[in-house]
Amino acid sequence: MRRLVVLVAGLALAAPGTADAHLRTSRAAVDYRATVSQLGPPLTGAISVRVYRADLALGLAALRGHRVVVLGYLGEPFLRLGPGGVSVNAASPTAAGARLTPPQRRSSRPLWRLRSRRSGVIWHDARIRGLPAGVTARRWAVPLLVDGRRTRLEGTIQRVVAPSAWPWLALGALFAAVTGLLLALRPQQLLRTASAALGTVAALATLASAIGFAVASTASQGTWIEGANEAAFALVGAAFIVRGSRDAKAFAGGLLGLLGLAAGLTKLPVLLHGIVLSALPGELARLSVVLAIGAGAAAAILGIVVFFDVLEHYEEPELLQRHLSGPEG
Repeated sequence: MRRLVVLVAGLALAAPGTADAHLRTSRAAVDYRATVSQLGPPLTGAISVRVYRADLALGLAALRGHRVVVLGYLGEPFLRLGPGGVSVNAASPTAAGARLTPPQRRSSRPLWRLRSRRSGVIWHDARIRGLPAGVTARRWAVPLLVDGRRTRLEGTIQRVVAPSAWPWLALGALFAAVTGLLLALRPQQLLRTASAALGTVAALATLASAIGFAVASTASQGTWIEGANEAAFALVGAAFIVRGSRDAKAFAGGLLGLLGLAAGLTKLPVLLHGIVLSALPGELARLSVVLAIGAGAAAAILGIVVFFDVLEHYEEPELLQRHLSGPEG
């Protein structure tokens, strides 16, 4: 029995830490969806519960007048929620494993330590984690004592497989084919027009993607800053697209293409995981990323070609500067 306790306690200590600092994330996509079953008596009206989709953290709060005790991996009292706030059992291996309290000396009786005056707590629970290979779904349960009555908080966890990549690869191949055809024929005017147009498409896709991830409930401060930077660069490039000369528009399209390519590649995981952490629907979020990458790469390549073409025909620096900055037509 002692060996079993040591083993379970070791697994608890290896479990991820509290989710308080990880409710928001810069991750673009994840693999698992966890749900909570409909609450029946005595849970109805006694607790509120939430599983956070970014990292499967469990949030639990006791509603007014109710007292809730969460039982740990060994069945020991783990958390206590009530009118006085949230207390943690410092003698619980589960509390140490969830990093809600430092490891304490062993005790057969709970050693309650006040954690917060608030009515709720959020933590990573090993009972709501990823699935083993070959398992697509299972049920999870966390035992509780609600006002002294034993019950269980239950739900499901499901592996969500990423959709087929073939449609996105086909769209990328289309951009590659158009770019290859333009490079083979080298129509100078069309190269400039295509660079500006594809750069615009990449910029719009980048903006849509940035906004979708920035306004999602899971977005971190890093995601907000990244989205703001992408939007700022896209707007500057758009100004050149609107007001620049013919060649300046082509160069701006190429730079917007580089922006879209770089931004899209940072969000490539949306094509590899089943759940997209964006305010946009999953397929629309994936489409915006693919457009940013495909149109961005095409615009960047064409913009570089136009740039070297301009250098070849305008060797005088003053003439080159005057040609790029002057009004079109």
